[in-house]
Amino acid sequence: MFKRDLKVVLFVFIGFVGVSAFAAPPKYPLISEFQGQVWLTGKDGKKEVVQKKTVLREKAVIQTSATGFAKVLLDDSRSFSVLASSEVSIPAISWEGGEAPVLFIRSGDIFWEQDPQKPAAYNTALRSDLFEFIAAPGAYVLSMNPAKAFASVKMLEGSMVFSAMNAEESVKVQKGQQVGFQGVLEEGEIAYDILLKGKKIPKGRLTAITAVDASELNKRAENEKKIQAEKAASEKKHKAAEAKFKKEGFICSSPFAKFNQCAWVCQNNPKKEKKRCLASNSGVSCVRQRCNANGQWAEVTLLDAEKASSICQAQPLVAPCDY
Repeated sequence: MFKRDLKVVLFVFIGFVGVSAFAAPPKYPLISEFQGQVWLTGKDGKKEVVQKKTVLREKAVIQTSATGFAKVLLDDSRSFSVLASSEVSIPAISWEGGEAPVLFIRSGDIFWEQDPQKPAAYNTALRSDLFEFIAAPGAYVLSMNPAKAFASVKMLEGSMVFSAMNAEESVKVQKGQQVGFQGVLEEGEIAYDILLKGKKIPKGRLTAITAVDASELNKRAENEKKIQAEKAASEKKHKAAEAKFKKEGFICSSPFAKFNQCAWVCQNNPKKEKKRCLASNSGVSCVRQRCNANGQWAEVTLLDAEKASSICQAQPLVAPCDY
């Protein structure tokens, strides 16, 4: 009886390990857009020029040139853009789920965007040597200048409470407003008051709240209007295509497939590669998934590089399952 139970336990354990081993890797954080020169220092400590969309693993430092720009998606509702002449680090990234609980702004500017209609799966703390708070929904630019001991926020959408790190004094900044914190330099370093248990409060003061330049708000509104128009056109086109394919028996979409068909999908492939799936490259992977009776993609399986090279392509491949 004991031997039979032991076999059952081993079978379940091996099956669990098998499922875990082939779980799809995290899709975020993802460098989704970039221009100019952008450097990435990853978990291996090597500083390299960003040349393709990249999923960040374990930790990362992103630096931009005077003409550089990089947008990083944290999930489907939050992103931050590293603007020109800036440096940002993500000290820790969950290997299992891709969560990035802390974003540290070393210098320069970031543009944070968070959809207030989509609750975030987890909180992200925005930090610098002068401030620390949980990111609020909205659209705003955070700036950090360590050489001048100055930090600021410029609200384009939404509102937030801004203060120096651990300070009691704070102000609420509304859409169209900006405020800063002017710290103090002592022997070229940012000065702090050290409290009990090593708690630090930057020396300095909050500046007065002022209005954001109207042209920046107008530009933001125009860009948002353009994005929404493109999104509506894309959704209309997709719905028309979906209706057409459903008439032909396709029940799954992205890509379209019939019941019990499989799709081999290449994830994070370089944009310039139009034929092959470069699954041997870091961050690139090939997964197989099956279209079930509910019209959902199920049984997602990560293929090894050898298997991926023989079947996966740059574009999704839909065909009868190979099992």
